[in-house]
Amino acid sequence: MGSDYKRVFEPLTIKGVEFKNRIICTPNVCGWGSREGVLTAEQSAYYERIASGGAAAVTLGNCSVNMKETSDEIHQLDMSSDKVIFGLNNLRERVASYNGILSAQLNYCGRNGWNEGSVYYAPSAIPSPGALERAELTGIPPQEVFEMSPGKIQELIDLYANAALRLKRAGFKMLQVHCAHNNLIGQFFSPISNFRTDQYGNRSLEDRARFGIEVLKAIRAKVGEGMLIDIRFSGEDVMPGGLQQDEAVAIGKLLEPHVDLFTISCAFHAHPSYIADKTTLSYLLPQLTLEEYTKPFRKALKRSKLVFTTNVVNLDNAEHILSEGIADFVGMFRPFLADTDIIKKYARNQVEDVRQCIRCEYHWTFMDFMPITCAVNPLCGREVEFPQGKVPRTDTPRKVLVVGSGPAGLQATLTAAERGHTVTLVEQDDHLGGNLIKAADVSFKSEFKKYVNWIIPRVEKSGARILLNTEATAAFVEQEVPDALILAVGSEDIVPPIPGVDKPLVHFSWQADNGSVEVGKNVVIIGAGLVGMESALALARDGHAVTVVEMLPEGSATGNLGIFAAPLKAQNKEAGTTVLYDTQVTEIKDVSVLLKGAVGGVGSTGAAGAASAAGAGGAAGVTGTTELKADTVLLAAGLRPRRSTVEALRHTIAEGDVYQVGDLTGGGTIGHATNSAFFVAAHL
Repeated sequence: MGSDYKRVFEPLTIKGVEFKNRIICTPNVCGWGSREGVLTAEQSAYYERIASGGAAAVTLGNCSVNMKETSDEIHQLDMSSDKVIFGLNNLRERVASYNGILSAQLNYCGRNGWNEGSVYYAPSAIPSPGALERAELTGIPPQEVFEMSPGKIQELIDLYANAALRLKRAGFKMLQVHCAHNNLIGQFFSPISNFRTDQYGNRSLEDRARFGIEVLKAIRAKVGEGMLIDIRFSGEDVMPGGLQQDEAVAIGKLLEPHVDLFTISCAFHAHPSYIADKTTLSYLLPQLTLEEYTKPFRKALKRSKLVFTTNVVNLDNAEHILSEGIADFVGMFRPFLADTDIIKKYARNQVEDVRQCIRCEYHWTFMDFMPITCAVNPLCGREVEFPQGKVPRTDTPRKVLVVGSGPAGLQATLTAAERGHTVTLVEQDDHLGGNLIKAADVSFKSEFKKYVNWIIPRVEKSGARILLNTEATAAFVEQEVPDALILAVGSEDIVPPIPGVDKPLVHFSWQADNGSVEVGKNVVIIGAGLVGMESALALARDGHAVTVVEMLPEGSATGNLGIFAAPLKAQNKEAGTTVLYDTQVTEIKDVSVLLKGAVGGVGSTGAAGAASAAGAGGAAGVTGTTELKADTVLLAAGLRPRRSTVEALRHTIAEGDVYQVGDLTGGGTIGHATNSAFFVAAHL
């Protein structure tokens, strides 16, 4: 019968290279590489596992053409040495065994390097916006950037070409040149980073494109016409003063005679404020945001095949893009982390079995000196320990009691049952899910709901005994006599000691998210963390007048948002949310709240003075005390691990058989919860 996704599974041949379908796993790194720049067993297993799931092509990400000089990741592949060829050839053969094509992305980060010992060369001697932002945060001046001499330019051209030749010697049929995200070639393209006045400078688009064209010509001369050359290309810098869309299209037309595929992306990777906002496209942005950047290239390019990439999260998206003729291929990465067999499952029309990516950006752990992993798939990045995504059955089945059914409890139950243990899951509420349900109730987090709807039915069908409306007291545990006790009791909401916090207008933010309480027109949210800012955005978009009150200064509060700081702040501003930093709610009245601001904040008086002082969507504080109208007050002051439950249960059986997972061990994210629970259960 075949798949319902006809365009996705339509093969395509380019220059004798057959792609079995239209899905390409786009460039990515996994953090398992060696410091010497060669493939490791873990790295090879990771990419082979993706290939086994059915992608037509898999791309090794960010392979440096001169890792010894500069790098922007700890464990990149070093394409400047022949020592890399052996491992690449071996991996290519393993990928080919699945009828897949292995590609590799060649890059030189230029001024975007950040590892100790790097020397930064760029078109012009100007630090990157990311370096300037990091300097502002750390107080450490950015490292000096050196303008490339004509000799240095030729050296880099040769490095790219020789790296490509090594790929050919390893048997590759395809490679990608990184021209996007303001890496070196993109730095020549962009007026924000190229201030040269010579033939590689900013005098014309032709001059800005010259370095890229010469790199591509040199590569073609080394590898011949039979090898496919793909380029990753920014449809726009999405930065003030940066490369604009019409310029990008014009430069693309100049590059086209020298390439076979264009992989379209946008924005800056090396700018912390833009990572989740524009480039990686988290759950805070609509799916298919890059459609607007891809369509102009579809019209302008005459001979190259086009790859739509970055924020496609399922094959419904892919089928739409291909059917509309927007692109010839669809590139995905994160969906393979969530469910490596996603392509096979869609091919078999088993869509309901796919564990969908929730676009939470948890995979960025590899940037923190850790191997890549996934919030919803703890097997990701552990392919050596768990080949082909299988958890081994235990030889010594045990009686396992799991307390709590949030994300950690659900994962612990599922994994322990897969191992062959006899599992009982105890939940004090009348439903499974715990804080996972609350996290998924925000209106724009549809992917989170899909994960809830995926994992709960699997736990229910796992064979585990499930007890709802049951409190796991010490007496209960002792009566059950488990061989192992997994405590996954999670966290509870913090109720700040504010006079009036018990009034009828006060609720938790998650109650507003799930619609269980009526929310008035004027809303005050206490806490500008991730929970509070998400609730604010949803309510502001729904027409409420929202003010978020945060006692921390703006820098500290923003830092706590991590990678989501830029998109949450920008979107709340656009929606009209007011955020007051350095400000405390000192009392909650029947129709208002009293605010007290730190010295140096923006002064205001009157019932609505605090909000008007900042302006719609503004960020400020208040000086002295002021009163702000409020029909509804929502608490988002953080979560506190349920330590009292731990203390009540940790001595009910032999202490060495009691395990804590999820929020009890720090983290506070779905990713930490599922991964910590998985590894406890997988090793029981």
